[in-house]
Amino acid sequence: MSQIFPRSANAIARFSLVGILLFGGLVTSILGVAFRSDYVTGANANVVQPVQFSHLHHAGGMGIDCRYCHTSVEQAASANIPPTKTCMNCHSQIWAQSPYLEPVRASFKTGESLVWTLSTTCPTSCISTTRST
Repeated sequence: MSQIFPRSANAIARFSLVGILLFGGLVTSILGVAFRSDYVTGANANVVQPVQFSHLHHAGGMGIDCRYCHTSVEQAASANIPPTKTCMNCHSQIWAQSPYLEPVRASFKTGESLVWTLSTTCPTSCISTTRST
């Protein structure tokens, strides 16, 4: 019985399979990187907020414990947005006349909350709950 395919067909089939696997791995890697990019996740995006606020400055540079502002973080699975009174505990004395903090002072005087725009979610390494279920 004669062969239907030449001997080189075996090599072509092997190279094709290896090529398909490599191409699939490349596509998967590209998609993995793309879906974790700042463009897709929105990380490092400039979001207009009522006050220029930096967690890096307050929690990092000043060393303020996260729980000072986010009081419900030990009872809830996510952190609350602190009331304006929490900001004014320090800023009634520090930077008290700063024009950047005028929205905070106005919110404190009127009792109306500042409207913050959610810019990102906390990474899973930050999310923990101490509640027993």
